[in-house]
Amino acid sequence: MNPTLAQPDRVLKYRPEIDGLRTVAVLPVILFHAGFTFFSGGFVGVDIFFVISGYLITSILAAEIAQGHFSILKFYERRARRILPALFFVIIATLPFALAWMLDSDLQNLGRSIMSVAVFASNLFFWRNTDYFDPAAGEQPLLHTWSLAVEEQYYIFFPLFLLLAWKLKKPRLTLFILCITCGSLALAEWGATYHPAINFYLLPTRAWELLAGSLTAMVLFRTSGVAAPAVGFKPYKAALAIIGVGMVLYSIFGFEETTPFPSLYTVIPVLGTCLIILFASPQCVTGRVLSLKPMVWIGLLSYSAYLWHQPIFALYRLSPLQFSNYDEAIFPLLIIAVFGLAWISWKYIEAPFRYKNRISQAGVFKWAVASIVLLLAIGGTLNTVFKPQVDPMAVNVQDCDGYDSGGSELVCKKIGTGSRLVVLFGDSHVLPLVDAFSEDAGMTYMFVSIPGCPPLVGLERYDGIGNSSNCDKPGQLARYAEQVANLQPEKIILVGRWTLYMHGWQKKNVLQKKHHLLQLETGEQGLTPQQVVARGVDSTVKFFTRTTPESKLFILEQVPDIQMFGHVKAVVSALGDNVPRTAIDAWDAGEMAMLDQETNDGQLQVIRTKQYFCNATSCEIGKDKSFYYLDDNHLSASGAKLLSEPLKMAIAE
Repeated sequence: MNPTLAQPDRVLKYRPEIDGLRTVAVLPVILFHAGFTFFSGGFVGVDIFFVISGYLITSILAAEIAQGHFSILKFYERRARRILPALFFVIIATLPFALAWMLDSDLQNLGRSIMSVAVFASNLFFWRNTDYFDPAAGEQPLLHTWSLAVEEQYYIFFPLFLLLAWKLKKPRLTLFILCITCGSLALAEWGATYHPAINFYLLPTRAWELLAGSLTAMVLFRTSGVAAPAVGFKPYKAALAIIGVGMVLYSIFGFEETTPFPSLYTVIPVLGTCLIILFASPQCVTGRVLSLKPMVWIGLLSYSAYLWHQPIFALYRLSPLQFSNYDEAIFPLLIIAVFGLAWISWKYIEAPFRYKNRISQAGVFKWAVASIVLLLAIGGTLNTVFKPQVDPMAVNVQDCDGYDSGGSELVCKKIGTGSRLVVLFGDSHVLPLVDAFSEDAGMTYMFVSIPGCPPLVGLERYDGIGNSSNCDKPGQLARYAEQVANLQPEKIILVGRWTLYMHGWQKKNVLQKKHHLLQLETGEQGLTPQQVVARGVDSTVKFFTRTTPESKLFILEQVPDIQMFGHVKAVVSALGDNVPRTAIDAWDAGEMAMLDQETNDGQLQVIRTKQYFCNATSCEIGKDKSFYYLDDNHLSASGAKLLSEPLKMAIAE
């Protein structure tokens, strides 16, 4: 995203409809992140911004190169004036609330994200750590900065490329850019299937969207060095502009979290945006609507609004305020607050930095270096001060020699060297259980975890996003299970967040409900998610009975899932150390029925957990300022220790 205020050295004629188009981009993004279901494809607003950015920057660069006064130093000066002041201000304003409402582990993660933002590498950080469509991503205050990183990485290379390639003249240069665009798009289409997380966040598969804007600029560019926007009324141009609007609106309201992105689907909003830029003029209805004063005003604030919305929504979701049960009223108020803060930062932060008569070039670069150093210092301090002594979610696959991860995110931890082997096999909820065990003579405990995937043979993920690359192909889970069976353990304990696979998500104010739902590898239809999970448990019992008949098989009852209440620190702040058991039991009813059914034949034993957290009316989620959870479902070290007794009893038996 880029601000659009006039700058002193403007070489383009101002087009108010472009600011109006920014409004079409920023509002769906904000409404999508606020959880408004009608805007299921609101995330495409970022793609619209990419196209606009590519168009504007290429138009400016081409004009300067053609007129012979291009300066790379001036180019980066403009970028620093536009991007850094408001970004720095928002991050600093976020910190006090983050310190009040975030857990230590979250603050450490925030510190790392701040450091990545400072060097415009946050897309790399979030690629490694956060699935954009995961509901938990709504609690990441700086998640949205990934798009700024993509743009800034693009602008490291593109100005120099354009300068060096300018001698090709316009037709050949345009064709050259078109070839690179098609190559990037082809890579994105491939990546959407095979590497969705990399595909979403990284520049090589996003560059084609910015290049589409660059191509649009080249089409409008004239050899005089002046871009030529659409003027006058011609029916075919007006029709093409309206078609562009239709393509953008179709994407905003028709796409959803399961739409592969970016991919060939993304051509729809990108091409639609190009058509609007090419053919919308003050004489056609599209140009007139986009040039309305409210549209232009919101567009002027779009950069600051984009910066503010994610921290405000994330901090609200982490705060005790979420327990007011008035979300239908609060989120519209938060959106109003976003634009109020956006106006303040636009008027008092963005605008003053735009003009050379207020801040010199040398002053801008000195300020930029100082702010980057300060952000690195702040991020490094958070990362150090709040670094947990033991991170239960950070174990290493090398801890289990010879265990083949198969190129997935599978991780493994081993405790002890005894002859009796117990394997805990499951999703990410295996990892915190490391803290429930200690060195024991004669015992070896192995913790095998595939994040986002249940330890169930015969099933696969079908949502096509997030961690699904671990278990979205037939036979993947069976291969992991085979490696467990090859170990011939004395006992196998299946661990999973069973309610998630049965219901999807139940988080407030998020659109992503389909994550982690499963289907049979056979493709059989007509089954409920609960029936699919039960079938998976049946298949897994039969698999281990056949492959390692001497092993005793257990399944761990899921600990109380508090996602319907929220993040643990906010829950404790608002409700205290205990939450009502009624909601938890209602959510777990499917799991309880499945466990009772699957253990009737005696081949699978259940290790009960809820009695260690709950009494008849409530469930304890913390004690003496010690939280039993890392978030709203994973156990902390103190929570895992509550399971030491039932786990050791099962193993001893």
